Amino acid sequence: MKIVCIYNALVSGEDLWLTERSDSSVLRNNDNFYMPTFSSNMQCTAGYMLRVTRLAKCMSEKFAPRCYDAVGVAVAFVAQDIVERNCALGRPCDEAYCFDKSIALSPESVTPDTMGEGVLNIKIGNAQVNTSLDDVKISLDKALSKASELLTLKMGDIIYIAATEPMTPQIGDNIEVSLNGAELLNFEVK
Repeated sequence: MKIVCIYNALVSGEDLWLTERSDSSVLRNNDNFYMPTFSSNMQCTAGYMLRVTRLAKCMSEKFAPRCYDAVGVAVAFVAQDIVERNCALGRPCDEAYCFDKSIALSPESVTPDTMGEGVLNIKIGNAQVNTSLDDVKISLDKALSKASELLTLKMGDIIYIAATEPMTPQIGDNIEVSLNGAELLNFEVK
């Protein structure tokens, strides 16, 4: 299983960038997120998660709904100071986002036909952000299609579409993410 993360969907539906995380990057079952010691500027984004149900390569957006059966939520963590340092040195930034337990996936999901407006409510400590599919400049189907242009997607793979601006969690914060009022993620930052 791989996790394909799609960023810049809030700003543009065209100028997207993708990263890939391995299955060891998954934080499951609302387990605690432990702040890594190698970073002093950890940031996170919340967004939508699609579970791929069939092989997809160069999938047209029109056929994308056939390739996923569940929509959930996720929170992806990135060591922003590592990104800035590596970019300045011309190095790859993989270590900033591919570390173990760096993306929390919701154990529950909804079917695409019951998703409605896709309103996300994200609460980190005392800060709260609301967003919806209308705020994302790319549809879920287009995101899956775009990912399949670059990578062969297989059954069980996850597509993550970032739907918030980066936020800065602190040790002791509780992170809650709801989709259409149903809480799907709730975990602590330690």
